[in-house]
Amino acid sequence: MPKIKPFDGYLVRNEVAARVVAPEYDTVPAAQRRAFADANPQNFLNTIRLLDDFDPACPPTQDELIEFNRGNLERLLDEGLFNLIEDPCIYIYELNHFDHTQSGVVCEISADEYDRGHVKKHENTRRNQENLLTYYQKEIGVASCPISLAYSANEEIDRFIREQQKAPPMLEFTTGDDVYQRVWCIGEASLQEELSRLFESVEDTYLTDGHHRAASGWRYTELMRKERGGDGNQPHEQLLVALFSDHELKLLPYHRCVRDLGDLDQAAFLHALEKDFRVSVAEDQADCLPAAHGEFGMYLDHAWYRLAIRPELVDWDDPVACLDVSLLQDHILGPVCGIHDFRSDPRLGYVSGVEGKQGLEQKVREGWAVSFACHATAMDQLFHVADAGALMPPKSTYFDPKTRSGIWVRRK
Repeated sequence: MPKIKPFDGYLVRNEVAARVVAPEYDTVPAAQRRAFADANPQNFLNTIRLLDDFDPACPPTQDELIEFNRGNLERLLDEGLFNLIEDPCIYIYELNHFDHTQSGVVCEISADEYDRGHVKKHENTRRNQENLLTYYQKEIGVASCPISLAYSANEEIDRFIREQQKAPPMLEFTTGDDVYQRVWCIGEASLQEELSRLFESVEDTYLTDGHHRAASGWRYTELMRKERGGDGNQPHEQLLVALFSDHELKLLPYHRCVRDLGDLDQAAFLHALEKDFRVSVAEDQADCLPAAHGEFGMYLDHAWYRLAIRPELVDWDDPVACLDVSLLQDHILGPVCGIHDFRSDPRLGYVSGVEGKQGLEQKVREGWAVSFACHATAMDQLFHVADAGALMPPKSTYFDPKTRSGIWVRRK
């Protein structure tokens, strides 16, 4: 396991945390992000804005965008919204959303562990996004959103975390999207050393959210070592991470929807599905989401169907091919719908597990032809894919809740 390390830097003040800490970024459309950031000038979202967040009629240049983000970061620090924590600390971070609570450890690890393969990935990254994030770190020089990593459950670490949570938290707040969050600081060197020792028994960690931040963090380390050197302990050689036990995380499905049926009418489409699936109208239209791997719900012409793949078609020895999202791609989206570019085809849309059944039905009401409800990928499936050095299809996992930007600001 990578050695965990305490870090110094800025911590948001408790009394302003609810309005400063950013909402979940990836799931908010650009227009909504723009409106939210403009209406909430003290929100940390104003320090991490993208070109899409501005009026497309007059977007800023890349350099202007960096200056905009840098200026907002310095403004938030100057306004006293953060406390400077000079003594290095490790933190316990708890998030609660609806009926789920998860607790993890926020710390730093060496960026070298990513290069060595001890931080395992399951998704591909886009080079242009890596370039943007690397440029942001180089020009602004901070990390503010911990990269989420999972590890196999460890009872001793669980007990340590629960013991620290008996004390009053340093931070306690609820953001506007109803995520209740608490933070405890571990400042005593003896406790930091104890926790570091406990993590020595964890062999590997697995990226759950932040693939691009991890990849760009390693590239930033390489870049800064050429400029500044390094002994393995410098801030620019570290990754800011949040470590969660696998049993703490809530993994939701990522559903699919298709804009049209191509050249097929509804009857021909249903007939084509019967080649690889058992197809039936859902007896209970209110209870139609898949209950097991290999099953799908389908919303077509305002009615729910149940699909079950024929078992002999599933290669359970291939950790990627047996994923539900892969079965949907390989047996419906590709051969029946004619969709083969699963990253950018405009005929393919995605609905998060948070939106659920209502989100899938809404897509059809908006004019999409059909929606597919997938069963959630399991944590052991994610581990198997990463251990095999393989990659999942785009949007195979959806973790909720996610770590937020604007609690910590770490100078790099």
